[in-house]
Amino acid sequence: MPRFPVLTRVAAPADLPALRSLLEEWRGVGGRAEKAINPMAAAELDERLDGIFETDDCDALIATIGDEPAGMAVLSLSSLGPLSAGPMAQLSHLVVAPGQRRHGVGRALVAATALWAEERGIDQVVAHVYPSLRDANRFYARLGFMPFVVRRVAPTAVLRRRLGQGERRSAAVDAVRRRTLRRHPRLVAFHREAPVGDRKA
Repeated sequence: MPRFPVLTRVAAPADLPALRSLLEEWRGVGGRAEKAINPMAAAELDERLDGIFETDDCDALIATIGDEPAGMAVLSLSSLGPLSAGPMAQLSHLVVAPGQRRHGVGRALVAATALWAEERGIDQVVAHVYPSLRDANRFYARLGFMPFVVRRVAPTAVLRRRLGQGERRSAAVDAVRRRTLRRHPRLVAFHREAPVGDRKA
């Protein structure tokens, strides 16, 4: 039976159910440590997906085979840091539906990413991939992605304990926390439920 070609396009709000389903697959990947560092409730994923359609520097791509969603990726403008030269196109949350793997869906999404970057005059694409995903890392390597920086993540509470700060919190830290919550109101409810000093790593 002949297969339909893989088609990619920028997702629209009508694609939200398909994106949610694909992200459920993404939530299942990675090792135990990676999942612990990046837990994400379904409600929070919904909120963040909605936010993609409200900004100019972020898009979701969806790949289809026939009429069926086959994969997705999230693209955004980023940089390696405030002192780095120029923006980069950041490729993250690339996931292929289980029944559509090994049919070129991933390659099609990366190709669409390259076009997205080129249209914006961006000459570098950076891909986010968990280090434990060997097949995914080999996939990106075959396409020309090379290791450049290693980003390490540590829970704040763990970091403070390792630095010998224990549960102490200075007035300066409290002031920074208050400013952060004022700038990001959505964090207020979370911090009311679990104050920084009470959360366990």
